[in-house]
Amino acid sequence: MMKDSNSIIEYFQHITDHTQEYAQSLQSKGHLVAGYMCTHVPEEILYAAGIVPVRVLSSHDSQAMTRSYIHETYCSFSHDCAYRGLTYYDFFDLIVTGSSCIHMGEAFNTWVRFAGFKEKSFLISYPHIIHTKPAAGFIVESFKEFKQYLEDIVHKSITDEDIERAIKIYNHTRRLLIQLWEFLRYKESPITGAEVAIVTLASQLMEKKEFNQLLEELIQKLQSVPRKNLPGVRLMVSGGACDDLRIFDLMEKLDNSASLVFVDTCTATRYFWFEVPEDRTDKLQTIAEAYIARIPCPAKDNFPGTGEKKRFRFIQQFIEDFKPDGVVLLYQRFCSPQPMDIVGLKPILNNLGIPSLELELDTTLPITQFQTQLETFVNIITGVAS
Repeated sequence: MMKDSNSIIEYFQHITDHTQEYAQSLQSKGHLVAGYMCTHVPEEILYAAGIVPVRVLSSHDSQAMTRSYIHETYCSFSHDCAYRGLTYYDFFDLIVTGSSCIHMGEAFNTWVRFAGFKEKSFLISYPHIIHTKPAAGFIVESFKEFKQYLEDIVHKSITDEDIERAIKIYNHTRRLLIQLWEFLRYKESPITGAEVAIVTLASQLMEKKEFNQLLEELIQKLQSVPRKNLPGVRLMVSGGACDDLRIFDLMEKLDNSASLVFVDTCTATRYFWFEVPEDRTDKLQTIAEAYIARIPCPAKDNFPGTGEKKRFRFIQQFIEDFKPDGVVLLYQRFCSPQPMDIVGLKPILNNLGIPSLELELDTTLPITQFQTQLETFVNIITGVAS
């Protein structure tokens, strides 16, 4: 048991900074470790097979070498994920992804074709239009194929009891993370938004039982320490994949004070803000329906015939619950789905009276480039408020 909440947060930070070291330590303890590239991958099935899922995230470096493998106008996040396979993560027992965007598909292909993962990789077919009746049935068939593939790897059957146990462990993770984010709903909190983002990212890299135990301990300690005012302007982030924690830290260290209170991305709350129903008979059907019902990825969020975006409903609810003063729209340079979403999202924010700022991420450029834009944004909000 660690001494205080800061020690636990520092440990989570260490995991995010040294993921390779942590994943190899899992293998040294006898675990099989699977890298996965997309939150459409049903981690519960991997975990039920006795395999620990570890999310492949970017290295935050300029990787000129990947230009030989992926088109240079693909996002830097996909380049960095491809780079991980070509350099650090050759020790993974397998690599898995669910069909998402073209950019991440090419990152996965780089691992398969050039990083030695041809015989230990699996692409889960996932429909690009999920808001249709046939979608769940299609996903169930894909999950069945995935389950069979894993059974061949581990040389044993994955039982309904195994899957149910995994569902309950993962649901416990989700409930704990929501409880942690709930601290930020109020003007006083024992933890900052940047620190909550660290814990959330670590959840995607760690063995879930170990993570749950540490997070339970952290929440217990946070409940007993004095709460501090979350200073200045309350900022919410909404966008695509962003695992570079430095930008969240930057937001909370501006000359004019600001606090990060919510992050709507697939590397933050969209990863866990849902549950898989427990104790149902058809496990794969249950997982499929839960993954469809969750906050959708912008690449798949489109109601046929209407163009309605389901994710916007969640964003409006988060704004109501966490009461941000402004929204930072954060997306990867060269990403297509996320900027298209912003076109529809901005009028909604305007109607709600919430100012917004667009920031285009590129890991080949320093995060500090955003400081002036963020400070100006905070100044504008402060001026409006006064």
